[in-house]
Amino acid sequence: MTLSFWWAAPLGLLLAAPLAHAEPRLVSADGAVTETIVALGAASLLAAVDTTSHYPADVIGNLPRVGYLRALPLEGVLSLHPTHLITTDEAGPAQTLDRLVSAGVEVVTLPVARTPQAAVDRIHALGELLGRSAQARSLTARFNEELDAVVRLMADRRGARALVLLAAGGHGVMLGGRDTAAHALLESLGLQNVMADSSGYKPASREALLASKPDVIVIAEASPGQFRAEDWPAITRLEAWQNGHRVTANAMLLLGFGPRLPEAMRIVAAAVPHPGKLVSRSGKSWADAH
Repeated sequence: MTLSFWWAAPLGLLLAAPLAHAEPRLVSADGAVTETIVALGAASLLAAVDTTSHYPADVIGNLPRVGYLRALPLEGVLSLHPTHLITTDEAGPAQTLDRLVSAGVEVVTLPVARTPQAAVDRIHALGELLGRSAQARSLTARFNEELDAVVRLMADRRGARALVLLAAGGHGVMLGGRDTAAHALLESLGLQNVMADSSGYKPASREALLASKPDVIVIAEASPGQFRAEDWPAITRLEAWQNGHRVTANAMLLLGFGPRLPEAMRIVAAAVPHPGKLVSRSGKSWADAH
């Protein structure tokens, strides 16, 4: 039986040995993992990707799709004759992963990244696995430079209140509470999540939107145009919306914690108003209240 690497350790500890196959064929089942593989210059090793993998479209657009990472089809994956499945611990079902291992596929499951450091660690882990450690060092050097710029941009905007909406196709529009990638993104920026009292993603409602009173609104779309403001007039009544303190971007960019995380953070940071324009719930200016 081929060894399966089920990661339960910190990302900085690499448990998988570098690819040993002369001609590795990788199936990547996670959008951020796929982005990282491409960014490391290993796109030629990809045999297929999952349905969360969309970027970069010009590189992976013609690759076969193996379904959603949480519901991977055994026969669909095996039909591509992969040597490796590289995914995260969100992948499933577990029975499919076990049967892939029994069939000779090496399954590498990475922890889900929810901090900038975890994203950096994942880049290094994949760099070592793919035999591209030098590329990983170069990529993370740029990552950290861009991250430092975001930190400087946010220096006087930390503590602002933010609302994240996830427009995810058939799942409708959801509000991001704690224990989500949305909450992790806001924490990385030093922003307060107005939905932190609830856990997970909850269906949006008129009442919840009107009560949120955010300083900035972040809309994460699974695909372009999935959020329609005309369907949610309550959001257009929020002061942040009316003042233009809002941003709409791709959900995988914003919530994937992949190699483009500094870009995602910069996009959100640019929408956060300056302290003098933030109003606390007491009516005082944010600067006076802090």
